[in-house]
Amino acid sequence: MKSSEFSARLDEMFDLRRHAEPDGWDFALSPSAIQALRAVGSPIFRETFNGLIPFSNDDQLMFERVYLLVFPEWNLIEQVIESERAAGGEGAIVVTHHPVDMETSDRGFIEIPQSQLVRLGAADISLYVLHAALDCHESISTSGALSDGLELKRLRTFAPYHGGDCGVIGLQEPESFYSFAERVRVLCDLPGFNLNQVRFSGRTVSRVAILAGGGDDADYIREAEALGCDTYLAGHWWTPHRGEWCDGNRKLLREAIGRSDMNFLSGSHDGSELVVFRDRLQPMFTSWGLDVRLIRQLDHWR
Repeated sequence: MKSSEFSARLDEMFDLRRHAEPDGWDFALSPSAIQALRAVGSPIFRETFNGLIPFSNDDQLMFERVYLLVFPEWNLIEQVIESERAAGGEGAIVVTHHPVDMETSDRGFIEIPQSQLVRLGAADISLYVLHAALDCHESISTSGALSDGLELKRLRTFAPYHGGDCGVIGLQEPESFYSFAERVRVLCDLPGFNLNQVRFSGRTVSRVAILAGGGDDADYIREAEALGCDTYLAGHWWTPHRGEWCDGNRKLLREAIGRSDMNFLSGSHDGSELVVFRDRLQPMFTSWGLDVRLIRQLDHWR
């Protein structure tokens, strides 16, 4: 398949312009990093900060392999480069949810080194960033995949985000919090939970607000409460990493959570978003006749 055909399918399917992020992740990336990505990105990437980044400056390359990465972490990108070298360097596309790595346990956002971007181009490997459009898609979404994987009935969406909603309200028969948490652990491929991301309020689990990835937003928590949810499931609902913004956001979260009687549970940022890559995108790309390889982070709580 040509990379231009692959990207055109995804551009249309996920309606990138509707979910454009024109600020270019300026909260996470330096101006020089944003400029470097836009300089080599496709026209729609330059417009929306989602879409194809053909580092070789050739979007007509033929390729057979797709690598799926939730975060473009340095070691995972190196695995892709080494895998392609071993395969003869015929060209590949890395589909990632984020244009930047994130260390939720400590440093926060970490830019892809420029030297690594150069090596991707030398190996004829392109990136395809699918962020807000994947969070907000009506059927193939990060939060929707969690809801479906837990066999909840989708009731509605919530949490406004870049031209859509990134959260899902799901309903199920009442279940103990312990039993529900165990099903989340298995679905998100977790060895266990980070205890500072678990808050049991004593309620059974029936009406669940789901926000894969970063659910540490006081407005989203208040909206879920107003919608009658007993449980708030997020990638992370507490802001654990360093930074000036983080300090201020923790204060807002402390106030919102302190007034809430919901249960709170985290599937980890990486683990909660792994689900849509593993259960929805991987089968879809396989059906397109592509060799699809899911590259997992070893530590979802990293």
